[in-house]
Amino acid sequence: MPNYVKRLFNQFHPEKYHLSITIDNQKMIFSGQVIITGKKTGRVNKRFTFHQKDLTISSATIDKLDKNNLVRVPISRINHHNTLNEIRLHSNDLIYPGNYQITMNFSGKINTGLNGIYQAFFKDNGVSKTIITTQFESHYARQAFPCIDEPEAKAIFSLNLTTDKNLTTLSNMPITKTKINDNLKIVNFEDTPPMSTYLLAFTVGELEYKEGKTKDGIVVRTYATPDKIKLTSYSIKIAIQALEFFSDYFKMPYPLQKLDMVAIPDFSAGAMENWGLITYRETCLLTNELDNNIDSLQQIALVISHEISHQWFGNLVTMKWWNDLWLNESFANLMEYKACSIIYPEWNIFEQFVKNEVNAAKKRDSLINVQPIRTSLKHPDEISTLFDPSIVYAKGGSVLYMLMNYIGENNFRDGLKIYFDRFKYQNTTADDLWSTISEVSKLDVKGFMNKWINVSGYPIVEIDWQPHDSRAKISQSRFLIEESNDYADNIWQIPLASNQAIKPELLTKKSSHIFIPKSENNKVMILNKNGESYYLPYYKNKDHLALITQNIKYSTAIDRFSLIDNYNLFQRSRLCQLTDVLNLINGYRQEEDDNVWSSISMTISEVRRLIEGNEKLKHKMNSLINELITELISKIGFDDRTTDSSKTIRLRILILSIAASADNLAVITEFNNRFNNFKKPADLNPNIRHIIYYTAIKNDKNFNFMLKLHNSLTIHDEKEEVATALTSTKNPTHIKTLLELLKSDNIKKQNIMYIFSYLISNYSARTLTWDWMKDNWTFIEESFKSEKNYGFFARIAANYFSTTEQLENYQDFFEPKINQLALKRDVLLGIAEIKSRIAWRDYNQDKITSWLNKTKSI
Repeated sequence: MPNYVKRLFNQFHPEKYHLSITIDNQKMIFSGQVIITGKKTGRVNKRFTFHQKDLTISSATIDKLDKNNLVRVPISRINHHNTLNEIRLHSNDLIYPGNYQITMNFSGKINTGLNGIYQAFFKDNGVSKTIITTQFESHYARQAFPCIDEPEAKAIFSLNLTTDKNLTTLSNMPITKTKINDNLKIVNFEDTPPMSTYLLAFTVGELEYKEGKTKDGIVVRTYATPDKIKLTSYSIKIAIQALEFFSDYFKMPYPLQKLDMVAIPDFSAGAMENWGLITYRETCLLTNELDNNIDSLQQIALVISHEISHQWFGNLVTMKWWNDLWLNESFANLMEYKACSIIYPEWNIFEQFVKNEVNAAKKRDSLINVQPIRTSLKHPDEISTLFDPSIVYAKGGSVLYMLMNYIGENNFRDGLKIYFDRFKYQNTTADDLWSTISEVSKLDVKGFMNKWINVSGYPIVEIDWQPHDSRAKISQSRFLIEESNDYADNIWQIPLASNQAIKPELLTKKSSHIFIPKSENNKVMILNKNGESYYLPYYKNKDHLALITQNIKYSTAIDRFSLIDNYNLFQRSRLCQLTDVLNLINGYRQEEDDNVWSSISMTISEVRRLIEGNEKLKHKMNSLINELITELISKIGFDDRTTDSSKTIRLRILILSIAASADNLAVITEFNNRFNNFKKPADLNPNIRHIIYYTAIKNDKNFNFMLKLHNSLTIHDEKEEVATALTSTKNPTHIKTLLELLKSDNIKKQNIMYIFSYLISNYSARTLTWDWMKDNWTFIEESFKSEKNYGFFARIAANYFSTTEQLENYQDFFEPKINQLALKRDVLLGIAEIKSRIAWRDYNQDKITSWLNKTKSI
């Protein structure tokens, strides 16, 4: 396969698609006709070329629009060029630039994969049924109809669908007319606004809905299979509030008349932002608000807000090509948190943004070969590699958060308003956005953002400050967790975000000095306060670091957990030892913030990775952990109280999870008692139910009961809770049973990769899971190669390998596959990750062993 493909938009600009599709639910095929009007551009030649994949084009016509008349252009040959996913309509006549109408009749199969037009399966009272739905992002519209399947090729879509008359039929726009013809119905939809092919969508099946309205009269509906319609109320509430928020925040009304959201039983990603018809994985949309844990409720709210923000970022204004995918996803990543911070201010959700998104980005971004946010690509098979959540989503959102903090949110917001006004229904590049924000802020935003967007990595800023001095020396360099000289040491423009009124506030050189006013230099200097910028502050002076740690309890929650997270990254790069981070935690003994405890928990996990398989050291570590958390367990208890904030509930979940993992006797006993007395999931506190399941699986006799429970559940978040617990088993027979399930009907295809990730993270299951992946790679390839998460298996396996033998096994298996464009980046990063982990293990293992043998408390 060639390393690049030609952009078909450069040859033909579609303006409108008249698209008719007939769905045959019995034979699982579809057929249709598309009439494409548009303009041929470029040089004179003898053919038209469109995208198609796995379609049969049975007939076609070409008509030139000449002074309101149609002049037929004879077609000599219809050529299916399957290697390039093209259909070529050849003529013996020369075809000149101008306006044309191309008609093609086509047919194809409704597939069982999770893209194009595909089947999603569910059971209603034990009867298996099917929903027909679509997933066209990134380049799968070509599997449904011939088109110019590129984001810049915006056009109007006039769609009509012929389906079984008893089925609900949905698309982006409202229905204008329905005609019944025997057992079929023909449904006509309003024309869409100009939009990209990947945003077209339709869904056909037995669906019911609940609805609400925004204050502007936009009808919001959540559709689900009949057995789950009772789980739709929460999503409608969140969607209405998010729609109202974004319409106000962007100063641009939602441009459509309705917003439908559909829970799809089989779905590859979390959700897809199709304009006016957002599709979701069931666990990201459906919930019983009164019987679900706070983490799930927050996740659903974030996903809904993310997709609704796309109705502006991505749908109304769209990137020209996939190298600017971040224009969609990075903004949606930031905006989902912005919306939730308004809808649920008590969540303090931006603490979780810094804790989860920024930290995940920095971990991934510390590898030398990681992609930049804006990445060039030339072939559609590379598009899947762009959807690296830690970079295009998390890092992109993080640097935009930094920009917003640097220029001020009012300037940021006003710049977005101009952006939407100026470019609505058009395609843009990053420079278009920077220009509108620059207009408002009067700053060179392009110059400021250029390195952050186009260059891999991020800086560490070393601060050499003696407390109370009036100046400090600072310097920047790229932060890497692996030793390498094979990189350019770029200079970023870094907002230092100090808690003191330092000058200058922006570091633009390799090294410089900052100056602190006398009125400020008695304060404890903290840089990158509240995670407002995107870099790691490294406090070189021991007196400075000591002053910070001695006063850490007076800092904000973000500054408290960021100090731990930053030093965990330092110990990964061997700037310090893991034991230094453990000693740092000693200053947090009175800590009661959930996000800070999440950072402490991650440090504990790092220690556990070094002592996997050593039962003696494991018991010692468990004793230290239990000594650290016993008092807090007594304080927070096991059950939610009406006075609990969401943060208290999250803290309880986390502390009890840590306790269960550390074999805390009191917690294990309490959870076993609760497990022995429950009959159905609703009998257990939803916030700690998953921990109770995890505790139960420690007893082998509960495995078969839990497996039977898993297979009987129909609500998917309940099912996933049980599945996650099952993967923690240490019994080889039970592990093999779970691995066998991955290819069975009891595990949906959409969940295979997650079950795989849980199993390979389990030390007792790691080797068996790796062997299963190798033995079943043909199955994995057939199931996922055409989807954007194909590289997931290479990425996840690398996250848990840290020995020379594991590196050799990884390279032996994946290096022969490195020429696959959809795998290459994840394999190279995986090798780098494992090598860095090997060096990390060599540096820390003996020190941790000695520390554990000597230490009486953390």
